[in-house]
Amino acid sequence: TMLSARFASRLLRSTGRRNYNFASSTYVSAFGDLPTPSFDTLRSQALKYLKDDFKKESWSSDPVTTILAGVPLQSGSVSDTVDAFGGVNGKIRHASEQEIDRIIEHVNSYTPPVIDCRTAVRAIEDELLSVYPGLLIGNQAMDFLKQDGVTEIEESIQANVVERRMNDSLLSDEQAGLVVIDRSPAFVGCVSNFSNFLDLFRKVLRNIELGVPCVVLSRTNTTQHSYRWTALLVELMAKHGVDAGMLTYASSDLEGVKRILGSSPPTCPSYFTCSRDLAMAVKSARPNTVCSTGGPNTLVAPSLTPGAREAIRFSAGIENSGQCTALRHAVVGGGATKEDVEGIFEGAPVVDSPEDSLERGEFSGVFPHSPMHPTPPGYTSVPSYPARYKISGDLPEDGLEEYWRNVFVDVTSTEGKVEAGTEEAEGLAKWLVRNQPITLAVNEDTALAKELFEKTGQVVYTVGGEDGGYALTCQARPQEGEIFGEFPVRRTLSSYTKYPVIVPSSTPSYNALMDKSYLAEVGSSSHPPSLPSAASKLIDAVKDVTVKGYCRVVGSYLSDAVGPKRGYGQRTALWGLQRPPLSGSVTAARVGSDLDACAAKLVPFVATNARGQLEVSVTPGSEAEAVLRGVEGLMVTSESEEEWEARSGAEAHYNVITAEDGLGAETFPLPGHFVSLYLGVGHIKSTKGEDEEFVEVFEGSEKWLKMAA
Repeated sequence: TMLSARFASRLLRSTGRRNYNFASSTYVSAFGDLPTPSFDTLRSQALKYLKDDFKKESWSSDPVTTILAGVPLQSGSVSDTVDAFGGVNGKIRHASEQEIDRIIEHVNSYTPPVIDCRTAVRAIEDELLSVYPGLLIGNQAMDFLKQDGVTEIEESIQANVVERRMNDSLLSDEQAGLVVIDRSPAFVGCVSNFSNFLDLFRKVLRNIELGVPCVVLSRTNTTQHSYRWTALLVELMAKHGVDAGMLTYASSDLEGVKRILGSSPPTCPSYFTCSRDLAMAVKSARPNTVCSTGGPNTLVAPSLTPGAREAIRFSAGIENSGQCTALRHAVVGGGATKEDVEGIFEGAPVVDSPEDSLERGEFSGVFPHSPMHPTPPGYTSVPSYPARYKISGDLPEDGLEEYWRNVFVDVTSTEGKVEAGTEEAEGLAKWLVRNQPITLAVNEDTALAKELFEKTGQVVYTVGGEDGGYALTCQARPQEGEIFGEFPVRRTLSSYTKYPVIVPSSTPSYNALMDKSYLAEVGSSSHPPSLPSAASKLIDAVKDVTVKGYCRVVGSYLSDAVGPKRGYGQRTALWGLQRPPLSGSVTAARVGSDLDACAAKLVPFVATNARGQLEVSVTPGSEAEAVLRGVEGLMVTSESEEEWEARSGAEAHYNVITAEDGLGAETFPLPGHFVSLYLGVGHIKSTKGEDEEFVEVFEGSEKWLKMAA
């Protein structure tokens, strides 16, 4: 039946505000009223498991094995597994060719018998987090050699509640005919660290509870702990009545994994958290890949004060440089010397084992047995401590090597401190845009912090100093509004991931689309949303009714979601949608002559204060040119396709938008994910609680997205 115009208008407003859309008013409402886990209880459970219950030999006598429809497949060959440092820690039975065929057949033919599995899955989740946290933390500690699995479970207990609420809204809107969740099996490539939260809860359980089957892929290292939680989950699914076909564990060598992925429907999403190199390889083979990637996390301090030294030491050493937010680059003033940098690591903690870390509460120590890369040219080893460093007056070359699980610090040392408004600050901002760290920590200089916030596009910013605590690179609690994400460089983002991954968010929403019939109703409604006149004029010129409806949904979402929000934790945080970096560079969009093909991608700019950061390229004499030249404040360039190709490849645009991917014209992502492809998201926080001076400085920043006048 046709929706009434007023009902379509009401649904339009509702859809834009649903809490699976980042920063919408109901996304905000998903926070708060969270459980308060006991850190000490969780740590005691983990220590008890490691001392009394963990049986090292079981990882060999009960090898990692493929599980299909609840049944282990055991005809494959057995080989060793290794931990994070390459030490043999058990056995794995790789699936045989015939077993790989069975996995492929299951992925291609399985249909979930039940769509809404929330009641059972949440009972399973509650059991995992009340009965088994010691096992989850302990197994990860022994496999990854993780020092602080307690904080991860604490975060899970709280963030799971937020993301459950987002899933509830997504399913409700599907039942109302507004969105469609694709239930093709989802591949989960587990990360070595944070696998309990990111993989078990965010990717597997949040998908299964909305009827999306999951296939967990084995790893070439640290695969034991993710297999153990998968096997436990299979048991709990049987106990709570969830169909066994909903979860598969594919224990396979690399060639087998490639065959599984290559033989699966293109609609199957792949969820990975990994290096940029691996993300690019997976995305090139599987376009429907959603990836989080790393980056050279950076800390800035005016000089090497005791507080700055400790902040660098802690950030660089966190979990033996095993967190994605571990520091890789420090910018310090005062002309740092060899003695200064080596002094950072004097007396730095060394821990004997993960159990030792848990007992001591020391989560930034290094293990004496950690493997060391040969010292690369240009780096110097710290005497009596497993760390390397390089001091230079220049910023590092782009593409800084991560040296995962090894403490490496590139120190950019300036004679004076880097101050706002200087060439040094401008150069640092441009380096940050080109290299896209996950986090930026700025100490003892609010003016510099504001300039770097406004001229870059990180997701996580922290501002600190002697008063309130120095800012670290490894600080974010997404369940409290400290929004987290590991984004690639913006201009090349599509080479690594289909969408940026935001935490918290609804994982099934990344493989969901707006319902086209609903969009057509919205597009034909005589009650469009109230938007800035330039945006309304653009949307009115769209001919296809479905595309017009989508443009209206995106505009309605923006009008609800703009502006900074306050965080909910002990630190003072502001978060929300942001403009692209205010650095003078622009986003270039090639419209050509087909306005409909690109109109939705223009709406986030035309409707907001980001309009002046968009340059639109059109075909001379086209109808699209006439429409876009009528948009006040929009830069329009008339040129042929050949001229565009030559210029877009040569000029240093912040981002380049084309119609080739069909987004917003042929397929219609949820508006929050769609907008995140073009505009910034994330948070900036002060290490101080109730820091109203910080709020006064940053809340009024021009970086925050606002609707245009």
